[in-house]
Amino acid sequence: MTEDETETKPWSPIKGHYEDLMARGITEATCRKCDYQVGENASGKRVHIQLIKDDTGRVIDQKTRDSKKNFSWIGDSPFKKNGGIIGSWGWPEKGKAVIITEGEIDRMSVSQAFDNKYPTGSLPNGSGSVKKAFIADFEKLCRFDHVVLCFDNDEPGQKALKEACAILPVGKVKIMTVPHKDANETLQAVGPGPIVSCYYNAKPWRPDGIREGREFTKERLKKKRRKGWELPWPALNEMWLGLREAEVTTICAGSGIGKSTLARDIAYYMRTKHGLKVGNIFLEEDNDTTVDAYVALHAGVPLKRIISDPECITDEQWDAALAAVVWDEMMFYDHFGSLESDRLLTMMRYMAASGCKFIVLDHISIVTSGLESGSEGERKDIDILMTKLASFVKETGCGVIAIVHLKRSQGKNFNEGGQISLNDMRGSASIEQLSFNVLAAERNQQDEEKKRFALLRSLKCRITGETGEADTLEWDSERGAYKVACPFSEYTSFNPTDDKEDAPF
Repeated sequence: MTEDETETKPWSPIKGHYEDLMARGITEATCRKCDYQVGENASGKRVHIQLIKDDTGRVIDQKTRDSKKNFSWIGDSPFKKNGGIIGSWGWPEKGKAVIITEGEIDRMSVSQAFDNKYPTGSLPNGSGSVKKAFIADFEKLCRFDHVVLCFDNDEPGQKALKEACAILPVGKVKIMTVPHKDANETLQAVGPGPIVSCYYNAKPWRPDGIREGREFTKERLKKKRRKGWELPWPALNEMWLGLREAEVTTICAGSGIGKSTLARDIAYYMRTKHGLKVGNIFLEEDNDTTVDAYVALHAGVPLKRIISDPECITDEQWDAALAAVVWDEMMFYDHFGSLESDRLLTMMRYMAASGCKFIVLDHISIVTSGLESGSEGERKDIDILMTKLASFVKETGCGVIAIVHLKRSQGKNFNEGGQISLNDMRGSASIEQLSFNVLAAERNQQDEEKKRFALLRSLKCRITGETGEADTLEWDSERGAYKVACPFSEYTSFNPTDDKEDAPF
């Protein structure tokens, strides 16, 4: 500030003196270094007094604090109006580092830890004043090689930390994190040593998403789990190296081929084989039907038997299935029909926050079907949804198993076992592009001998790149579930039984 800017109107300062702040563990010498006094205000109350000075060392204002943490300013200086960092008037012309805290007590705690030899500063009015203060003293801050920020370990402090980092030049800021809520609590609890250690261990700040190459050590990479959770189908499991969280996996097939059944098979396997919590969003069936399907799967009976006759299994079987699969470690979204995508993502975030490792979404097209599409129609709606799903899995670490429909394709009949490719998926190319894994199921519904067999085909696996024919599944009409039959090369050698019970829906 210039001399003119520091001119103040006549004012009557409080008379103060320096003393030890015993309750805070702060010495008189530190108070002197940091211009921090004790005195009585106009009402005769004992208050702490932070002297505010200009660059010549002249006192131009006082900031007081009483025992109930009420703050007030005496005087009407430009510092009070324009902001600035408390203590900046005593900084050298240049230096290696300056340490900035939120409050004056924390500033003194840090200064004392370094025998009052290091430049320090604090915000004039707590975390909410960071932007104004840093802009006001930007030039002074930039004189130092590093600005070390030691803000409180609470939500306002961390918010202020981000604001400060956004103002200062990239590469200049370091983050100093103390083991307790703030520097003074640390000083009182464990003494000055940890504060000094935290200073030397301060981490350079960098924008979110930037990583140094040297962070990727062989120990880190060898420790990281690349292989996913084992799938119920051995050939596909080998091709994909299992199913990983934080990925979008889509399942596609013709109408009535068994997409929902396959999705439930995966969810059931993740729950019972691996003990993972699973979320269920089946938008074309009510929650009771979804739960019935899991109970039937666990009890080894067809779903249609459970639906038509709940007494087909004993109460003990009901209890065992519900306890093993549904209770405690499964969540269900009670909704039917189209759903606005932001509402869907809110529900999914809740499931992920509640511990779900995978969420089944059946299906993508119905989410967008109720929207009043703009000129670009369904394709644009699906683009937006897929982008949100891709962001969701990375943000939460939760995997999504999403069902997609196929479009009508000239020359292909998917209900007669037509081979599926990526561009057969209905809607937008974003499904193909943003899915980590794509699984297709092919089945000939019209052939009496072949309709009980479904071929699983890997259309995409971003991790392994493996595509092509995987497992052949046979519908077990006794259990109402798929079982692994044989490699696809032996598909035509099967001799199905005469049992013509319908395959899954």
